[in-house]
Amino acid sequence: MRAKKSVVLPAILSVALTGCAALPSEGPQSKQIEKAYLEKNTAGFSLVNVNRPVADYLSRYKGQSFGDRFGKGKPMRAETIGPGDVLTVTIWEADQTGVFASTNTADRGTIPDIEVSSAGTISIPYAGTIKAAGRTPQGLGQAITKALEAKAVEPQVHVARKEKVASIVTVTGGVGKSGLYPLSLRGDSLLDVIAGSGGSSYPPYETVVNITRRGEIATSYLDHVIETPADNIYLRPGDQISIERKPRTYTAFGAVERKGNLEFGASNLNLLEAVGKASGLSDIRADASGVFLFRYEKRQVAERFASEPVTVSGKEVPVIYRLDLKDPSQYFFAQSIAMRDRDVIYVADASTVSLQKFLGLLGSALSPPGAAVRTVTTVNAL
Repeated sequence: MRAKKSVVLPAILSVALTGCAALPSEGPQSKQIEKAYLEKNTAGFSLVNVNRPVADYLSRYKGQSFGDRFGKGKPMRAETIGPGDVLTVTIWEADQTGVFASTNTADRGTIPDIEVSSAGTISIPYAGTIKAAGRTPQGLGQAITKALEAKAVEPQVHVARKEKVASIVTVTGGVGKSGLYPLSLRGDSLLDVIAGSGGSSYPPYETVVNITRRGEIATSYLDHVIETPADNIYLRPGDQISIERKPRTYTAFGAVERKGNLEFGASNLNLLEAVGKASGLSDIRADASGVFLFRYEKRQVAERFASEPVTVSGKEVPVIYRLDLKDPSQYFFAQSIAMRDRDVIYVADASTVSLQKFLGLLGSALSPPGAAVRTVTTVNAL
């Protein structure tokens, strides 16, 4: 029996390296990622080694903002009438026997609650149909006066907006009070309207703000709007604002102590902090030189920093950033790289981990109870 073991054991050990490659693993080792990039890159990803220029560029990253999409804008210079507005028109005449004289006030007549039609017009006795939409109350008053010159006695007209339906914005979702909010002449910014609706029900770093304007939709986090004045844009009539809770998250797996989908829990989170929230690298498994950040980047970023040509089409392409945390300078680089929503962090296993697994299996199969544990412990200590 002893002779049989002496033959089998060397045979098993002779294929140890091959056996290690076939053992289950949570993910690829560093060299396997690099090999896939250079030889069988079916996903078309770009591999970028993080250095000072890369870290500096990523530290200046700015996603698309409301200011980029719609422009900062300016306050409305004048009150403009639109369809659905309800107007009150008062007409004065120099003669008390004029066509608009009333029993209460002989020199004037008031026409209340005139709703601007969907075509943007109103109808005034003796003046006919007059275009109201797009005009200021003063401008509409002048147009009515001109239409009445041949029919009324020296008419003077005053127009007031009773209900400003055409100058409202809609606020829905996680605010104190959803509803329709009229815009003032002083100009109302996005933060003005959110505050006027009772504010967000969630922390700013978990609050997503969606703006719909003329069929275009833009999205940003509230904390970004607060920190970036250019994104606190002036609103326009008809804008729709919806507020929702959406915590920013990232996924950590591989040789980290805490795997899973983790929330930022703050307005800003850098890569080093994200690794820390995952409880750091595993002491017995991690290859500190193989810390990878997976995300989609603008195409020009990959073209600028990747060592190989970009092989996939599209404005955004998959990019893998690699850091070597055995190099102290890389910790500073990691601090300057801001995490983004839905990023993925992967820490590769050290090359000795597969050998540990193999020897553990070998010890379990061929050794008395307890010996396998001692074998693996010995390898871990190397």
